[in-house]
Amino acid sequence: MNVHPRLIISLGIHSAAIIAFQLALMQLISIVQWHHFAYMIISIAMLGFGASGTLLALGREKLLRMSDWLVPLLMTASGLFMMVAFHITRFEVFQFDVYLLFLERSQLPVLAANYIIFFVPFFAGALAIGIIFIKHASQIGTYYFSNLIGSGIGGIMVLFLFGNIFPQQVPPLIGLLSVISGLLSMPAKFRGGHIGLAAIALLVAIFLIRQPGPIPISEYKSLAQTLNLPEAKVIHSEPDIHGLIDVVDSPALRYAPALSLSFTGEVPVKKNIFVDGNFFGVIPKYEEGQTSHILDYTTEKLPWVAGDRQKILMINAGEGAPLTHAFSHSPTHVDAIIANEGVVNLMQDRFAEASGNLFHHDKLHIHSVEARNYLASIEKAGYDLISLPQQDAFGGTAGINALEENYTMTLESFELMWDHLSPEGVIKISAWTDYPSRTNLKLLATLVETAKNQGVENPSKHLAAIRSWGTITFILKKTPLEKEEINRIREFSAERYFDPLLLPGITPEERQRYNSIEDEAFFSYVDRIVEGDEDFLYAYGFMIHPATDDKPYFSQFLKLGNLRKLSDLFGGGQVPFLELGYLVVVVTLAQSILLALLFIVAPLLRLRKSKRGKIGTLFYFGALGVGYMFVEIILIQRFVLYFGHPVYALSAVISTMLIASGAGSLSSGKLPAIPRSHVSIGMIITLMLLFYAFFLTPILQNTIASPITVKVMLSLMLIGIPSFFKGMMFPLGIRYLSGYDPGQTPWAWGINGSFSVISTSMAMLIAVQAGYIVVMMVAVICYAVAFGVFALHSIFFKVKQP
Repeated sequence: MNVHPRLIISLGIHSAAIIAFQLALMQLISIVQWHHFAYMIISIAMLGFGASGTLLALGREKLLRMSDWLVPLLMTASGLFMMVAFHITRFEVFQFDVYLLFLERSQLPVLAANYIIFFVPFFAGALAIGIIFIKHASQIGTYYFSNLIGSGIGGIMVLFLFGNIFPQQVPPLIGLLSVISGLLSMPAKFRGGHIGLAAIALLVAIFLIRQPGPIPISEYKSLAQTLNLPEAKVIHSEPDIHGLIDVVDSPALRYAPALSLSFTGEVPVKKNIFVDGNFFGVIPKYEEGQTSHILDYTTEKLPWVAGDRQKILMINAGEGAPLTHAFSHSPTHVDAIIANEGVVNLMQDRFAEASGNLFHHDKLHIHSVEARNYLASIEKAGYDLISLPQQDAFGGTAGINALEENYTMTLESFELMWDHLSPEGVIKISAWTDYPSRTNLKLLATLVETAKNQGVENPSKHLAAIRSWGTITFILKKTPLEKEEINRIREFSAERYFDPLLLPGITPEERQRYNSIEDEAFFSYVDRIVEGDEDFLYAYGFMIHPATDDKPYFSQFLKLGNLRKLSDLFGGGQVPFLELGYLVVVVTLAQSILLALLFIVAPLLRLRKSKRGKIGTLFYFGALGVGYMFVEIILIQRFVLYFGHPVYALSAVISTMLIASGAGSLSSGKLPAIPRSHVSIGMIITLMLLFYAFFLTPILQNTIASPITVKVMLSLMLIGIPSFFKGMMFPLGIRYLSGYDPGQTPWAWGINGSFSVISTSMAMLIAVQAGYIVVMMVAVICYAVAFGVFALHSIFFKVKQP
């Protein structure tokens, strides 16, 4: 069978549209709900591929007979549904309440409707790709190459779109690509009627791009809640590669975070900045020569109470409110880490005057990178203060950030901060109080462990903390706190009606003089952590061990083994409000397993007459599906820290993996589809991943401060080389099956997609519970299973030769 250039080009364009649509939908759902719902979208996408394989297995011959006109029609239909899917879910009848999902069954049909709506474009698009693969199985390397190269380009393309147009305008534009691929691949004799459908799709795209409409943000997100305030309105909105930026103004927006009851002044009105619907900060008003600040009436003043701070590092300084506080204490040098360049540009340009030209201050140096990258790239700086942003939120966050990687809050990060302190320098961090206590205990455990790892025998002499009615602020000093510092902290606490929580020589009476709490066990928890009681950390009902680079989930507190205990203690209906993000992924995994089993078992009814090799097909293509996705997710997490920008890491890893895999797929056509080829390539991949499991992190850590050109070249090699070989395994397997039992090839396509569905959420859960090294070892096992199937092909496929 000859290779068809127009079909190959159409396949590449269509593949670019599918991956771009997946990423665009993840971004939109992150705005509407939260980022952990992105795993649901990935599952839906892969579900479409699994379902298409099932249909191909059940109706292979009929679908192949209609393929000349059906494939272009499916591409066009997929593009049309890409355009309208998200816009359909904006109707009120399709909007679900994320919290009520765990409490009311009435929300399940609404969620199911969302699944179906998002499933359709992926299913239609995947079915078109599957038909092409099955029909041209003998040239699978060439067609799979086009598929992967197109997908890689799509991953890069969507980043450009995110930075230049609003998120809700992206799907209609992407859908046009699949419509174009349908026109390009349609035979001339069928093209007449197809042009009419394409014209309708074009009109729909133009309308939706010109009239994108609002994004229906969840009522629980901070932007939606803020817009309920009197006269609240969005005064500025702009797309950015880091997220959708909105600025809201209202006379009711006043900035007073856990303000002391001793404050008698006027609370200022501030405009608020939101990114993807989440509160980012307030636009401050800097005044030259200002010597007092409203934050002086909060626990945030603690580091300045203890001593003078001339050289300061503000980590994740946001929109600049912490900076105005720092400048009110007359520092000589302030470094501010603000990774979101869109917000920086906003404050330097449009809102420069409103903020008193704060971001143009001559003593301010802004660095638009992640904190870890900055700290690793400079010599020991000798900061008098390293200030981290306030953690959690008033009233808690219901665990919505449980699966968010935060390399700034890992133990390794705090140890790096310690190295950059001056002899009298301190690390400062605050958090809102929560119940049951999790965030503050984990912060304290991290500070204590940091001090111990730096050779401090008695961390209690280096720690101070004060507590208001709403927040707790901690400082960790490089040298022991002196008597004068301790006295100043006591005096300040009394003046502001705060209570010392940690001080050398503190008495029990001091801790609840002004702000009483019902659960006094909290104080014993604090003392046991400071004393280094490891048994307490293990026995506590929540995960409060310090986060590490291997498990960088600072906001993940849930212990699966304690679910029943938590349910009995707080009531089953309250558990989702404690750890929502984690539970969403658990539910996603459960439903993925059920649906994947359906798509794997159903074709067996069609293949029941086949007596040979079904176990081998299941193990081989299932292992490839899990292994590939596990490696992808781990590389994304590792390179988030390496590049310092999650968006760049996502694009770099996905695009490089797909393009390199495409090159491997094309090269696989030169290899014979015999067991020896599968075994050789599989062994190479297995050994490489085994090496990565133990040495990838040290390599990245030792080169994180290298010039960007060196980092890019090294990344291309580290990601591209194993991906090149991984790209060979799938087409080699399909070619083998096409000569061994062609009826199993669509089933293999479905198995690969179905196991990929399971692996996306499973990889995250394993990473949270056991760490990245374990996830990579599972990938190693998967590829070992894959080549093991062909090493023992006489058993699995019941033949001596293909």
